[in-house]
Amino acid sequence: MKPLLLSLALALASACAHYTPAPLQPAALADAYAGRRLDDPALREFLAEHGANPADSGWRSTDLALVALYFQPALDRSRAAWRAARAAERDAKARPPASVQGELGRATSSQVFESRWIAGLNGIFTFELGGKRGARVAATRARTAVAEAELEETAWRTALAVRRAAVELHAAEERLADASAEQARVAAFGGGLRRRYAEGVIGRSEVNQIETEEATVAGLVRRERETVTADRIALAHAVGIPPEALERQSIAPEPVPECAARSAADSLRTLALRRRPEIGRELAAYSVAEAELRVAVAGSYPDFSIGPAFAWDQGIPKWSLLPGLPRIPLDGNRGPIAEAVARRSEAGARFAEVQEATIAQVDSAAAACRVAGVELESADSVRAATLRRVEEGQAAYERGEVGVIDLATLELEATRALRELHLGRQRAAAAGLALEAATGAWPPGAVTWPDPREARPQTEASR
Repeated sequence: MKPLLLSLALALASACAHYTPAPLQPAALADAYAGRRLDDPALREFLAEHGANPADSGWRSTDLALVALYFQPALDRSRAAWRAARAAERDAKARPPASVQGELGRATSSQVFESRWIAGLNGIFTFELGGKRGARVAATRARTAVAEAELEETAWRTALAVRRAAVELHAAEERLADASAEQARVAAFGGGLRRRYAEGVIGRSEVNQIETEEATVAGLVRRERETVTADRIALAHAVGIPPEALERQSIAPEPVPECAARSAADSLRTLALRRRPEIGRELAAYSVAEAELRVAVAGSYPDFSIGPAFAWDQGIPKWSLLPGLPRIPLDGNRGPIAEAVARRSEAGARFAEVQEATIAQVDSAAAACRVAGVELESADSVRAATLRRVEEGQAAYERGEVGVIDLATLELEATRALRELHLGRQRAAAAGLALEAATGAWPPGAVTWPDPREARPQTEASR
């Protein structure tokens, strides 16, 4: 008996796990964030592995998106959730644990028996019926699929946020350049008017008007300059690095997103329903609800247990076999089944909701692209007309038919028309970016996007 008990104790001790504490250190995490740099050797190696090689021409949005996939903690969180879901599959596959019970006693009288001692040992083994284990495994696998889809969505949204921030920064820099050019034109025009006022050719009201315009365009320049600073900070946050790490870095001009609104609406919808990670996530969520219904139905079946036992009863050895039904669902588990049926209906309705919302986003983005295209064509026509007027004004000025102020007025109109044209292109770019997002496209570029399930090697400073 003693060797048996000792062997059992050793087996139980070897199966026990040990807890390892891992306390969070907020100060260390903040220092690690502050120490992130784009010249991190491990980061550069990671970028090279995926086809990104930032050159002197500047960082492209795809390069910075890879940096975000390397640094952003949202990926680590989603990856940990996916691993937790995978670990749950192992628990779902496990059989019901066996249990062992023992008895030790001493009789008050042994007149008939050889010994007063009573000892017993019995085990209890439970067997699940009704397909409980298979349903449980199916549910956990579906939850893993949900976690994987959420991980993919997190990676996609992280890269998309960088692309959007880069497009907005490029637009802000273009608006600042246009405002500065307009300020220079207005200043030159104002200088000419002041000279004519000094000569007594024009009145004070015209000078007051140009001074108002000078103040207006100066305010516009200051606003656009602050917008560029704010957009650069927003880009740094989207990448996952401190703003000062991006201050002296050259950002390459972002290619203008093209509107694919001319494509057939059905093809755009089909593309979105095939690529958007939310669609896959909701399909997996419906599979979870379906499997949970299977678990509830399987719960209407009782389990079967068997308990072999050996006893030493005052010198007489005995063995016995005790069958049992440890769980008898007398109500047929109707409550959990009804709840699971309702949750399956909810999951189906949620999938339909997400699918319709995706289609609506595609249609709205395509419509916005068409509107932006019309506005861009109009701005381009106005710009072309002002350029023709400038050419005609220059010819008239050379012939002595108009003065320098008249020519400066035409050039200022042309400068403002160019700014409106750039604004039209920026609105078209925003519409194209919205259509990219609606169809689930990754930022375009000659890079290889990493598998988000694989952990990224990081230096100690970046962890």
